[in-house]
Amino acid sequence: QGACEARGCTWCATDVANAPWCFFPKDSPYGYSLGGNTEKTAKGWRVTLNKRQASSLFGNDISPVVLEVEFQTRDRLRFKLYDPNRQRFEVPLQIDSPGVTADEASYDAEF
Repeated sequence: QGACEARGCTWCATDVANAPWCFFPKDSPYGYSLGGNTEKTAKGWRVTLNKRQASSLFGNDISPVVLEVEFQTRDRLRFKLYDPNRQRFEVPLQIDSPGVTADEASYDAEF
C-alpha cells in the first residue's frame, strides 16, 4: 500500500478476485486521456488516446494511440490498441465478427 500511494496511485483493497488494488486515479498525470471525440463505427467504437504530460513510468510511450472496440458477439468484446503512425505486422488470423449492437450485448463500454 505504501509503495502504491508513494507513486501517486490510489489504493483500494477489494475481495473481488483478480481486481487491481493499486491504480492511477482519474486525474493522474500518468497514462493516457481521450484526445478528441469518440467515433462510432460499424462494429463498435474508435477513440484516440493521447499520452499525458508526466514522465513515463515504463518508457517508450507512443502518442497518440488508437483504441478500437468491437462488439463481436453478445458475450465477446474485442479491443485493439495501435500506433496510427507506424504500421506493424499483424498475424493474418480471421475471426468471425458478426457485430452486435450495444443493447444486445451482455456488457457495456464507457469512455
